[in-house]
Amino acid sequence: MAIANQQINKQQTEFDPDLPNANAVMAAICCVSSQYAVNPSVDLAMLVADLAHKLTAPQYAESKLVTEVAKRLVFQWDAIVNEQQAGLIASSPLSNAIH
Repeated sequence: MAIANQQINKQQTEFDPDLPNANAVMAAICCVSSQYAVNPSVDLAMLVADLAHKLTAPQYAESKLVTEVAKRLVFQWDAIVNEQQAGLIASSPLSNAIH
């Protein structure tokens, strides 16, 4: 029961009332993705990944296409965030001291 409540709470926190429908979330993802393409950063990657996760909320499941696109975006942007964070760790001064 506790796990079910955690999942419900997570889904409710994923919904963003400022982005009222899947089209608005997709538009936000496109805008931030464009910014990321010009100037890649961990912050922008994390923002797009967060938006992709929001798109998986049941409130945005307007069609099977939206659901499938959301899953793919989550997978892709989570991978980009991981790569960005790994790059930061590898380039940090502490990383060089460990080698």
